[in-house]
Amino acid sequence: MARGKGTTLYPWHVAFLLIMLSLAMYLFFSLWPIAYSIYIAFTDANNFNIASEPRIRELMSQRAMVSSYLQANKENILKQVYQVDTYLDEASSYLRELRKIILQSTPQNFSIARISELRNNVDSRLTYVTSIISSNTTYLYYFPGIGGEMTRVITIVDEGIWGDIDRTLGFKLVVTQEDLAQLRNTTIPKIDKALDSIQKIQLSLKQVESNYQSLISSVTRGLDEEIDRISMHFVGLNNFEQLFSDSRFPYSIFKTLLFVLTSVPIKVAVGVSLAYIFSSPLIYGRRVMRAALLVPWALPVLLSVTTWRMFMAPNMGPLALYLNSIGIDLNIYNREWDAFLAYNIVEMWLAYPFIMTVTMAAISSIPKELLESALVDGASAWERFKQIMLPLTARPILFASILTAGASLQAFMVPLLLNNGGPTKELQFLWFSRTTSAVNEMMVLFGYNRAYLDQQYGLSAAAYLVVVFILLLYAIAWYFLIYKRTAPGGV
Repeated sequence: MARGKGTTLYPWHVAFLLIMLSLAMYLFFSLWPIAYSIYIAFTDANNFNIASEPRIRELMSQRAMVSSYLQANKENILKQVYQVDTYLDEASSYLRELRKIILQSTPQNFSIARISELRNNVDSRLTYVTSIISSNTTYLYYFPGIGGEMTRVITIVDEGIWGDIDRTLGFKLVVTQEDLAQLRNTTIPKIDKALDSIQKIQLSLKQVESNYQSLISSVTRGLDEEIDRISMHFVGLNNFEQLFSDSRFPYSIFKTLLFVLTSVPIKVAVGVSLAYIFSSPLIYGRRVMRAALLVPWALPVLLSVTTWRMFMAPNMGPLALYLNSIGIDLNIYNREWDAFLAYNIVEMWLAYPFIMTVTMAAISSIPKELLESALVDGASAWERFKQIMLPLTARPILFASILTAGASLQAFMVPLLLNNGGPTKELQFLWFSRTTSAVNEMMVLFGYNRAYLDQQYGLSAAAYLVVVFILLLYAIAWYFLIYKRTAPGGV
């Protein structure tokens, strides 16, 4: 049944909703990655903070819980602080008594029993103090001058004071003057150190009593530091300054531009030559041969480059072995320019089918009447090529050259798979500082290595922004200097 006049497939509000939803999804999936990448370039993003939001929320929750607990239990915690202070006073008085006995006693009135009693009293007080300080109900261990000093006191008392007394007196029933002299020389300084540490602990406890908020800040400081460590921070232009702080990235830009200047003419020359040769009717079976020449275009890049790597591998690849047999030593792993030459060869292998296809399409569009008229007029093959074929195919060839130059500016897979941009050596480029670097590390490969090897995502994103800026300059130069000049009616 025919749809009546004025009927529509969707009501206008449904169509409007679908359009807006599609536009929103397009903008999100197109603009959000770009905006986020630009944002990352101005941060210190790394493997610790690039996706740390869940952990940050967890730590912030823990911080809130600890702060809430300390605030709610302030009275109880301060009561235990007073108890710790009291027991430390008692331990100090017992240590002073021990000091007095060691200094003033003689072999005749020295009491080992009293020493043992003092030892039990000191140990019991310090044990109780330690249980309170290290308890998760007070968090006093985290306060500066309490936890560390308490550990120091326990070490001095157990290993120092009591250790010296045990070694000197042992199981003796009679103490000599020499034993007392040895105790005075070894034990008294340690008692003084223990008393000094106890005094520092008591001073810190008084700070807790007078400023309870300082305890909360001390307890949560570790969580704050961890949150700060795994949080991304805006660093401004620091990443860009780091990119140009040594020769590594500037040299990668230089090598990329040099690669464009060398690889594009080779690719264009090979592709155009093959197109002209196999467009000639004099070549028997040219259609089959043209199809065979397009095989590199159809093969996966990974397979092609890996095959070339094995083909040119030093001391084992067929090409390397053949060149060695005629006195040419090819080493793509240890020699910078050998590797650079290999990049150009492999890049030519991968790209010439595109140039050849574009050129053959341009040749097929040339009217046969022009070529036949030139042949009748006695023009040679070179004259027909120079006067007719080349001018009529120049614009498509130029367009293909521009596209393949843009691809060469983004060279990545070839240097990565052949030798990861190597070899690595010490590098000094222009006025930039000396560094050690992979000397054939192209711009895109540089950014990849910073992200996946060094896990410096902010630095990698900054490098890619520089790459995008260079590509933008290339596109602008292509449009104004080439496209507008070669367009019909151009300058």
